[in-house]
Amino acid sequence: MKPTTDDNLYLADEQTYFWDKKRYARPFIESLSSRENGREAGISDPRSQRIANWVRNRLGSWRVYHVHDTSDTSPSRKTAKLNDNAFLRPDGSNLPAFLYLLQHKHPDAYSLIRRTVQMVAPFFDDFQLIPDPLSEEDIRLAWKHKESDAYFGVSSLSDGTLRFITLATLFLQPDKYCPSVILIDEPELGLHPYAITTLPSLVKQASQNTQVILSTQSSLLLDHFQPEDVLVSDLVENATQFNRLDSSTLEVWLENYSLGQLWEKNELGGRPGEG
Repeated sequence: MKPTTDDNLYLADEQTYFWDKKRYARPFIESLSSRENGREAGISDPRSQRIANWVRNRLGSWRVYHVHDTSDTSPSRKTAKLNDNAFLRPDGSNLPAFLYLLQHKHPDAYSLIRRTVQMVAPFFDDFQLIPDPLSEEDIRLAWKHKESDAYFGVSSLSDGTLRFITLATLFLQPDKYCPSVILIDEPELGLHPYAITTLPSLVKQASQNTQVILSTQSSLLLDHFQPEDVLVSDLVENATQFNRLDSSTLEVWLENYSLGQLWEKNELGGRPGEG
């Protein structure tokens, strides 16, 4: 991509690439032409065939999740449509409908989500997922307290607890509903430290069947991954450069320090250097 005179970007060069090393000696590469006078990528053309069509379909199943907004007006705190359950939406707006589906059709996954939430929120007993009797197409997230029969709506959940519920549902959902790639920016925001230490196990479980890409600035979260799991981003000559960590080069350091501590000491990069 290159900049335009009005401070936008246009596609100067676009290619699709496919290589199955076990079957083909060389990769297949196709050049594409941008659409709408450069304002839209050629990969989005529904008429494209062959490799471009293959790539487009897979890119279409990637989802970027934004669960940071848990304010009083956030989508995750509002009423959802009961039948909006084909997949968990990136903003969590259909969380109660999706949990209702899992409760009735996938009880094992639902039970795992429930038990995981209980680990982080010991007061939590179970969700109350009941369609609105006055409008049976609508459903709202509610829950039961272990020591009370009172009604607790989604408004009584803290921001961090609601975020963790959404993340637990995302990572522990049945494989058939998972996107091919899950991308989340700073999933640790607003979470209790214990929830942050629980999160990596959920990520690793989900990554057995789908690719999970996280960006983080949390040394606590980083401590729970292996060096090979981590790509460090640095600004090098006005461009973003990614470097994958390697256990062998960090072996001596890791005898006395965790990954998070090494990052805080600026031994891994990814931190502001001296200007």
